Amino acid sequence: MSYKKLYIEFILAWRNVWKNKRRTVLTLLTIMVGCAMVIFMKALIRGTFSHMIEDAASVNNGHIQIHEKGYWDNMGIDYAFKPTPTMIAKLASDESIQAYAQRVIAAGLASSESDTESAMIQGVDPVQEQNVTSLQKYVLKGGRYLKPDDREKIIIGETLAKNLGVKVGDSVSLLSQGFDGSVAAANLAVVGLFRSGNVEYDGYLIVMPIEQAKETFTMMNYITAIVIRLKDGAMMESVRSDLRRSIGSRNIEIMGWDDLMPDMVQLINIKQIQNYIFEFILFMIVAFGVMNTIQMSVYERIREFGIMLAIGTRPEQIRRMVQIESFYIAVLGVILGIALGAALSMYFSIHPIDYSRFSGQIGSTFGMSVNTVPAKLEISNILWTSIILLIVAVLFTIAPARRASMLKPIEAIRKL
Repeated sequence: MSYKKLYIEFILAWRNVWKNKRRTVLTLLTIMVGCAMVIFMKALIRGTFSHMIEDAASVNNGHIQIHEKGYWDNMGIDYAFKPTPTMIAKLASDESIQAYAQRVIAAGLASSESDTESAMIQGVDPVQEQNVTSLQKYVLKGGRYLKPDDREKIIIGETLAKNLGVKVGDSVSLLSQGFDGSVAAANLAVVGLFRSGNVEYDGYLIVMPIEQAKETFTMMNYITAIVIRLKDGAMMESVRSDLRRSIGSRNIEIMGWDDLMPDMVQLINIKQIQNYIFEFILFMIVAFGVMNTIQMSVYERIREFGIMLAIGTRPEQIRRMVQIESFYIAVLGVILGIALGAALSMYFSIHPIDYSRFSGQIGSTFGMSVNTVPAKLEISNILWTSIILLIVAVLFTIAPARRASMLKPIEAIRKL
């Protein structure tokens, strides 16, 4: 087929698109709204997930943690290790890692003059920890975070403090097991209370200087965890894989936020499935909208097609012209949809949606302090949405285009 004939088919198809302007405009609006909604919802969900992961990771978990193998399943102080020079050198040289901090973690009992509660005791380097997590931001007024030279000082969750009946300046006695099997006990002063929004942290966590923890639990320079913060949380999988290859020890487990926060992963998977169902419904609405437009166009132009076939137009030319018409409508609708969807996404990236009224429920369930969530628009979002919509729209016009090409000229010309 010559380029000239193809050019004529494109010109005719473009003119035919606008023969019934009202129907064409309604179809364009259907495609535009469907495309815009898919792009916007993807951007909003992407932004929500990214923000939730960052918020949950930044409070205390970090993006990646390194432990002795078996620690995460047992959470016992017996599972401790000594960081090797190779491991520290790797963490220090990896450009994807923003900061890392060592920890000593042990379960124990916290007692005051009035009560005793179970607690998770966490020894941290006060300087390193502030570069990795953000717990210091949640310390309440009247108290403070730990200092590098602190000894026999702790900060505790607000709920735990209420349960123990203590406040800033009071003392709390800790009882646990030492790394060497001995009894670990200490009497420490409370210098701050924190309210993170995470029920578990606020109700059970006690934080002390790591040097005090090593002494209290007789760690002998062993630690229980290294917590890592990445420059970009989206790089977690690649960094984790690289660390596993580089460190490569059978006695070490390297876990990402998806291992550390399985509830978060479950929530994301459920929301993804819901989003796929929503997208499928929108795609089908768009597809059937385009198909209906082309079917009505074919029905109204039966005599026209009959005459064209009678004067020598080949059936494949009729079919191709009808499909070109649908392609025109789909392309115009997608372009308008991209513009609208991108505009909505950019607006809500600058003016995030306010979730503050649900912050208590979200924090108690998933350990996050989410107040506002911005949309996050990505080029891949626009590309995949556009490609899928174009393919679906064109595929759903194959049937009416084939119907037009199979008309019998004499019967079609007699059609009223």
